[in-house]
Amino acid sequence: MPALTLAETTQLDALREQVTNLEQRVQRLRDVEAIEVLISAYGYYLDKALWDQVTDLFIEDGTLEISLRGVYQGKPSILKAMELFGPQGLQQEHLHNHIQMQPLITISEDGLTARSRHRAVSQLGTFGRDGVLGGGVYENEYVKENGVWKFKNDHVYTTFFAMYKDGFTGGRAAPKPSADIPPDGPSTEIYEAYPGAHLPAFHYRHPVTGKVIPYVEAQ
Repeated sequence: MPALTLAETTQLDALREQVTNLEQRVQRLRDVEAIEVLISAYGYYLDKALWDQVTDLFIEDGTLEISLRGVYQGKPSILKAMELFGPQGLQQEHLHNHIQMQPLITISEDGLTARSRHRAVSQLGTFGRDGVLGGGVYENEYVKENGVWKFKNDHVYTTFFAMYKDGFTGGRAAPKPSADIPPDGPSTEIYEAYPGAHLPAFHYRHPVTGKVIPYVEAQ
């Protein structure tokens, strides 16, 4: 086989680089899709009080931080923390929906870690009694272990809780630490839910300007 000319070698190198770049782009898309599935599965398991299935989405030393309840470290603590919402499994006359929405996912350069910002809308209630509307913003971290994406840090900031009968004319404070199921550590941030206002820091830069969005205090 005759040796390649300089022009042919240059062209071949360019094609190899193009293929490598395309492979990386395809892998990023697969990673984003896998994390979207992870987030959605989390929401569906949470809806039906499948605490063991929720916990299995985490790495062994993962953390869970819900509202102002504090930080739960490691899968045994995370599983115990799930009992803050009631016992394992479906319960008659109870509604416990947590709809996961608007995920914005950022994959690291090495493809082994990622972060997301997404929203939850909660529909909670007991038949014939109270109903609660709620919402919050997640800023989460993920790790790829043996080719599988898992939660590293799950952190939801409560935006509001409001009694269904009152609509948005009233607010309820974000839940505080439980004396019955105490956290392993304090909350990493202190803030006020509606009627207070809080802006959790954006993990990503502005997609057009490339700037970091500064924290702005509520007026």
